[in-house]
Amino acid sequence: MNLKLSYRDKVIFIVVMVILVLVAGFFLFIKPKFEDVEKAKNILAQKEQEKAEIDETINTLPNIIDTLKATAKEIGELQEIFLDEGHPYVNETYIREILNELNVEVVGMTTEYTVADELSKYVVKPAHILAYDHKIDSDLYNELPQEVYDKYNGVKAQGYPDAVIGVTVMKVKFNSDLELQDAYAVIDRLAEDEKTVILNSIGTEDISQTTDEPVYEMEATITMYSVFPLNVDKVLEETAEVKPLEETAPAAE
Repeated sequence: MNLKLSYRDKVIFIVVMVILVLVAGFFLFIKPKFEDVEKAKNILAQKEQEKAEIDETINTLPNIIDTLKATAKEIGELQEIFLDEGHPYVNETYIREILNELNVEVVGMTTEYTVADELSKYVVKPAHILAYDHKIDSDLYNELPQEVYDKYNGVKAQGYPDAVIGVTVMKVKFNSDLELQDAYAVIDRLAEDEKTVILNSIGTEDISQTTDEPVYEMEATITMYSVFPLNVDKVLEETAEVKPLEETAPAAE
């Protein structure tokens, strides 16, 4: 059987073949490329969003550094009123140096090991507010805690968390030939101490019956509050070494 295509049929055949090749090429090559391009655009948008978030975080780094510095300085000022946490002999040395200023003869020191305790803000109970009328009226030098005035005036108190702090109890024995004078000197010296050293009690006993001159043995019970100190200088030094990342050159398109 002889099939002879006319010129018109040949043209139609060629056109159909070309269309088939184009359609096949589109689905086999061009369409996947379009899909890859679309995926690349989505990935690029996602990465740009991540970069924007990272840049925003980097831009806040100077503020974080300033906050760390301010907090470290504030903590440094606050911990100055506490003794540094240490072995018993550290506290004993501190108290002994105070008493040596008064020319008091220390004959014995007993120091308990430091224990952890909670330190709370000063609180005035509502039932005791009226009892502060006379105290506030007589408080000419504003020596009462601010919380007392706030409570008395109806100011809403802020909530402060309790802080764990070291508490050390010490008993100090010393001799003196001037009973009350030296006792008052010790009381005044500890009262003016800038650290959190509290004199709980002081007692005297006349032991001059065993000597030719009057001698009094005194025993003072002292409570000391201490903290593990933060090395503020080290924190500031490390914080100063933290620098924002430098911007990198944009990648070539």
